Formats: sequence, C-alpha cells, structure tokens
Amino acid sequence: MLAFGGALAVFGYWPPWSLFTGQDTAPAQTAEETQKSEPPVPRRTATQPVLTRSVTIAPVAMQLLAGPPGGGLPMVVTPGSSIRAAAASTTMVQPPRMPAAPIPAVLRLPSGNGPFPAVILLHGCGGPFTGTPAWAYRLNGWGYAALMPDSLTPRGVPTVCDPEDQPKVTPWDRVGDVGAAAAWLRSQPEIDPSRIAVLGLSHGGTTAALAVQTPYAGIRLRAAVDYYGPCMEPRLQGSVPLLALAGEADDWGNPAVACRAYGKALRPDQPFEIHTYPGVYHAFDSGSSGPVIRAGHVLQHDQTAAEDSFLRVHAFLDRWVKP
Repeated sequence: MLAFGGALAVFGYWPPWSLFTGQDTAPAQTAEETQKSEPPVPRRTATQPVLTRSVTIAPVAMQLLAGPPGGGLPMVVTPGSSIRAAAASTTMVQPPRMPAAPIPAVLRLPSGNGPFPAVILLHGCGGPFTGTPAWAYRLNGWGYAALMPDSLTPRGVPTVCDPEDQPKVTPWDRVGDVGAAAAWLRSQPEIDPSRIAVLGLSHGGTTAALAVQTPYAGIRLRAAVDYYGPCMEPRLQGSVPLLALAGEADDWGNPAVACRAYGKALRPDQPFEIHTYPGVYHAFDSGSSGPVIRAGHVLQHDQTAAEDSFLRVHAFLDRWVKP
C-alpha cells in the first residue's frame, strides 16, 4: 500500500490517511516544515483524539449577486485552455452546475480549542486529494482547520485534466462547491463562521480566484490563495484579498503571465499579491522531485520555491483571516 501511495504521490495525489495506516498520522515532514522559521507540523499521539473525519456536504445551489448578462455556459478556461480565448468571451459568469449527490469531503481540525479559522482546500484536475492532505497538515500546524471537498466523484467524473474532459466540471461549477462548503463549515461548532478562506491548486487555484469575485460575494470568504491557476476577469474582482503563486516556466495555462496581467488591471484598493518563481514548473509545491509530463505539461517539485511560498501563504492567511 505504501508503494501504491508513493506512485500516486508522483502526480500530487495522496490517498486518504486510512488507506495507509488507519491512524491519524502525518506524512513525512518537508524541509519547510522543519526549518526554524516555521513550527513543525504536529503529530498526534495515541492518547489524543483523531481530528480527521469524513463528512458530506449538501450541494446547495448558490445565487449570483451580480454578473454580466447573457446565457449559456461560460468560456471553459482551465489549465489547458487559452487565456486569450477567455479574454474574448463576454459571458464569464454562470450559476454553478451543482451535482445531484452530496459532496464528500474530509475535515481536519488543528490541536487546541476552537472555534478555529478554516481553509477550504481545492484539489487539482486529477481528482480528490490531489495535493491537499499535505496542505491540511500544514494548515493545522498554523492553527487552521482544513476542509477538502471532492468536486469530481459526485459528478461521476474521475479527472478533468485532458482538454476533452474540461467542460464536464469547470472552475465555475466548483465555485458552487466552495459556497456549499463554506455554508457547511458555518454550521460546525468547531469553526469560526466569520473566518473562512479558500486555497486551490491548479484547476482548484483558478476556482479559488473566481470564488472571491463580486458575483460570488455571498460566499463571504475572507481571502483566497491561487496556486498556479490562471487568474481571469479582473473586472469582476472585489475587495477580498487574493494571493497568486506561480512558476514562470509553467505553461499549463501560463498562470504567471495571466496573474501578473490580472494584478495590473486592479485598483489600488483591491488587495492582491503575486509572486512568481523563475525556472519553476507546475505543481512546484508537491509531487515528484523529477519532472513528470501530464497532459503535455511539466510537473516538478521545487523545494526552494515551495518553502518560500509556504512562508508567504502563512503570512497572508495570518494577516487577512486569523485576526
């Protein structure tokens, strides 16, 4: 099973913890998590309660507060799509297509007494748990609860990485999942209902950036973090802080270029931070140390970029979410 898990981790996928040991035990710590400037990720002892649990989220449809007129599905813009094509689209907002079935998710609480601030973690195009469990442990170490919803299984879709699969579940659809997840979190006594943020990876990163735009203001998020997902439609950005992180060698949607252009189009009163890393590829925060080709694009972990990004995310969340 460990060998199986290691093979999946090459693509940024960590299976549920129970598939490994049946215990709530953290994965091996990275260099970032052991350096002096960051507290180590806490490990639970046999006498401490298990703080990870599987949950289901009602797929409640959300209402758009505002948006450009027009019908039909929005231009599908995912890591494999054209940013230039998206810019030409006039219908960039659409009510999310919610699944009929409940949305499965995993919630992990930090040590201590709540109510805790929470971060909704969004997987990449490869499906549930793509890169998110390591982030859950990291966030717990910083004092945040982490909720990891599975956007694909209830829609009967295993992956949306290939171009022909991308229309099946779009980032706009997944914004609906963020809204449902935020509503569910606000019903939990362990969670501070006023301190909820979203962090997404790749396809989930684009979703996270969309989720804080003005048409979706009803979700009431405090902040968003976009890891290497293309930023789109700055005209719809509101006042919720957004942090974008991308490798400059990442050609899967060219997120560094797209998010820099996005930031330049914003007003000074719209909090936006971006940091890009020269020579760094897609999925630099996790996955294989050697290059992996997926859907024609390079995925490769970069320790220096990853550690720098973790520090930036920690500071960003503590500034905008934790107070």
